[in-house]
Amino acid sequence: MSILNTWFGDKHTNQTLFPKPTDDGEVSIQNKQLICTGVKGMHSCVVNLTELQYAYIKITPSKERYLFLFDHHQNNIPVTFKGFQGVYETLSSMFGFDDEVFLSHVNSEAPLIKQIWRRKHPKNYSVLDIDHHDYNDGFEIQSQPKQFISWEITYQDLENHQHIYFETSPYGQKLLKFKYPVRIGNVIFNDLQAYFDNKRTDVPVLYFYSDCYNDMGNDGSYYDLKHVLPRDLMTDEALNGYERDDQKNLILDLKGIALSICYTYDSRYLFDAGNTAVTIQNHREYPELLRDKEYEARIVISDALPLQGDLEVSKDYMKNERITYRPCAVSERFMDQPVIWTDVKNDKIGFSAHGYAELFNLDKIESFSIQNMLPARGSGGAYLEVLLTNKTKHTVFSGRFKAFDTYIEDLERVTHKQVTFAKEYYDC
Repeated sequence: MSILNTWFGDKHTNQTLFPKPTDDGEVSIQNKQLICTGVKGMHSCVVNLTELQYAYIKITPSKERYLFLFDHHQNNIPVTFKGFQGVYETLSSMFGFDDEVFLSHVNSEAPLIKQIWRRKHPKNYSVLDIDHHDYNDGFEIQSQPKQFISWEITYQDLENHQHIYFETSPYGQKLLKFKYPVRIGNVIFNDLQAYFDNKRTDVPVLYFYSDCYNDMGNDGSYYDLKHVLPRDLMTDEALNGYERDDQKNLILDLKGIALSICYTYDSRYLFDAGNTAVTIQNHREYPELLRDKEYEARIVISDALPLQGDLEVSKDYMKNERITYRPCAVSERFMDQPVIWTDVKNDKIGFSAHGYAELFNLDKIESFSIQNMLPARGSGGAYLEVLLTNKTKHTVFSGRFKAFDTYIEDLERVTHKQVTFAKEYYDC
């Protein structure tokens, strides 16, 4: 007998508890997946039931009612889709949903979100009694023997380490995982991971993270970490972060490494995470990576196009190996003025402003495009983009609306490449 029948009577009675189905869509379960299909594509999704983390009854301010399912993606399943009742009863039997909470609200009109199920995870961190003082230096793999790894380790070096392996995240990202727990200061993390999809591999790893669960799946994990981390790392009572009703967040500085702990609660826009998200982001500067001494020694400026106005180029050299300091030869000739130069001898073209430059091989550029963003709610803007021969597009300059319109002929003359306009859109 269905759990719903046990609590609420026979099947005929149950049918009156669920909203009447409409023709807006349908939902079914096939091969451990929930398939939700909206007539016009609205709310169409596929839920991987083996990865289901939590479920809620959700009613929006516009009185739309959903079964909200989180399988590392947010899925709103309308309770009025055909087949919903049978799907709900199957899910409730599989996972043990709180049917009393769901059925007492499924016909309500007042906005709410209420949890009806959550996956239980074992505790995956521990706080040490001993006192380590090496937070700023790196982390220690708990192998035998233990191995200490500097925060300065590069992607290419960590990729070849004997104690790591790779998986793919639910969002398609390449993840590095450790075969053993990892110690950071006085905390052991069983599940420390690193995003490993950075395009530049000769730089230190930029982003580690761990989702920390305690045995109860509540905010106790946040308070466990909050107790030890500020004690070890802060010399006064001031905390860099915030603690609101919907979210608690604390950020600590490990000499340029930002260690953050964050817990979210149920609110209009958020759902209780059930874990504390720990992130470690490398914000340290590595100026040696910006100096291309080899190219600076042989640069030849064949032609150039000085530009006017307050223009910007990307400075994110940790992700883009083409970004360098502005070559001395360019600064000597054009001072601080934004400029595009070609170097036919070395097959290079450079785009420079504010002391930085981005270099491309001239023969890899197919054409240029000017993208204007019309002022609306925002002030608008303009972007000069290069289209490479591999069909990828890259923004090399940004500025005010129509900042590049007057340079079309000069840019084509200097680069011998076609310049086109992309379709304008509003800065909303």
